[in-house]
Amino acid sequence: METTNTNMKKLVQKLGEDTIYSAKGHFKACDIRRVCVTTTIWICAIVSIMGIAISNPILCKVLSVVSLFGMIALLIWDSAANKEYCSNHKQVAEQYLALHKNIRAAFYLEFLSKEKIEELNNQVNEINQSCKWDIPLFARRLAKKAIEKKDSEVDKWFLMVK
Repeated sequence: METTNTNMKKLVQKLGEDTIYSAKGHFKACDIRRVCVTTTIWICAIVSIMGIAISNPILCKVLSVVSLFGMIALLIWDSAANKEYCSNHKQVAEQYLALHKNIRAAFYLEFLSKEKIEELNNQVNEINQSCKWDIPLFARRLAKKAIEKKDSEVDKWFLMVK
């Protein structure tokens, strides 16, 4: 019986770990997109100002081309297919985070019946299957780094017993 309880606790911890990494990864995907768009806007603005201020016609054309590529990137990021990128990632991240909090509460409050664990596992699987938004590799790495750093804002309860 003790082995069963230990295995059930380990499964709950694994579910908690999976959900926090997924939540953080989706939040980081939003952050990366926001930073890319903001940075591109500023680069285009600076390059455009430099193009106005510089009198060399060849350099002015080069700066115009750089600015044009930045504007094209912004248009692609703002296209209909990508318009909901951040809101969808944020919505999925919020779902994972809410589920993570439920799993953590079950872990701490010892609501670890087999039925409860199956319910939590089914909820995780449901979100996994419904989410069609992949977490970019760079966002995964940033999420992992944010979770695993020493002074992380993440409660690492899922690492308590291994």
